[in-house]
Amino acid sequence: MKKRLFAIDAVRGWVMIFMALDHAVLFTYYHIFAEGFQGTRPNPMPETLHYLTRFITHYCAPTFFFLAGLGVALYTLSRRSRGLSEGQITRKLVKRGFLLVALQLTIINFTWGFGPDSGASLVYFGVLSCIGTGMVVLAFARRLPLPVLASGSVLLLLLLPVLLGAFPVAPGVDQPLLEILLQPSDKGWVAVNYPILPWLGVMGLGCACGYWIADRPQKISRFFFILGAVLLAAWLPLRLVGGYGNLTPYLGGDWRDFLLMSKYPPSLAFLLWNLGGMSLAIAAHSRLENRLSSNRFFGIVGLFGKTPLFFYVVHLQVYKLLSLIPFLRGSLPAAYLTWLIGLAVLVPLCAGFNSLRQRYPNSVLQYV
Repeated sequence: MKKRLFAIDAVRGWVMIFMALDHAVLFTYYHIFAEGFQGTRPNPMPETLHYLTRFITHYCAPTFFFLAGLGVALYTLSRRSRGLSEGQITRKLVKRGFLLVALQLTIINFTWGFGPDSGASLVYFGVLSCIGTGMVVLAFARRLPLPVLASGSVLLLLLLPVLLGAFPVAPGVDQPLLEILLQPSDKGWVAVNYPILPWLGVMGLGCACGYWIADRPQKISRFFFILGAVLLAAWLPLRLVGGYGNLTPYLGGDWRDFLLMSKYPPSLAFLLWNLGGMSLAIAAHSRLENRLSSNRFFGIVGLFGKTPLFFYVVHLQVYKLLSLIPFLRGSLPAAYLTWLIGLAVLVPLCAGFNSLRQRYPNSVLQYV
């Protein structure tokens, strides 16, 4: 793969924008709960606008993990073409993974308010630490034959409901290893929203897809369209039948109840819906690349997608600072205004960082 894929950067950029909305609302308004957390349901169910505001952000985590895995494959192939050895590639991926974990345990956790004097958990094992750990695993697993990598990732996802049922979290007992590996928990000294095993399957699947499309760049639109259609076609009967793959089953009610799926941990239904939508979005952006890539707005979307780690770390600081402004607090419209102001601030910051990284490609910035 000799150039960056516009569709991948654009779709990653879109979910960065959705994530920023979620965090703007959290900092300036309140945390909208519109998904399942270990069987817990929203009570009461958010009204439509609040529900949709949160629901659109559900695409973020599955897309981040899938594209992180896909990025491992494309990074591997690009570095091989430059003459790097497998050992060098592995070391760079491991360094990147540990950097993500370190950022989570320091800057990000401090920003979220975790620590010894916070009144919250001492440690938060969040999205960066989960992606970072998965990247360390993929630094070695990426060398598996493609059929083994793909089938192993799918098998892990299919077995998740069994594993979750076989190893439950005991009420009132700290089980940090189990929580970090498998079961989300907001109790005890470690808080976990993104355990490793459920999301490792998504990263592995992304890595396998990355290898496949790299050899067939002309088939990217068709591949992701078929993948998206298959995933969504599998989602509907799974959701209708309930039971296996539905950690938050449909118990009756309006469309909000039907679309209420478990995110913590991610159910099969949740992953099928969101990865299916992501795949169709990649297919559409790839199909329309010639028309969209020269558009200034999509240039900004792609810019965010090219600088995801920088965007992630900086946008939290931006929205935390904006939340100190009184007129930007206390309502959903104010949160939306905060979101747009924050995005406007982030455009020059991401552009400056991207330019700096291109100027010094072999510096430590290559890991950010």
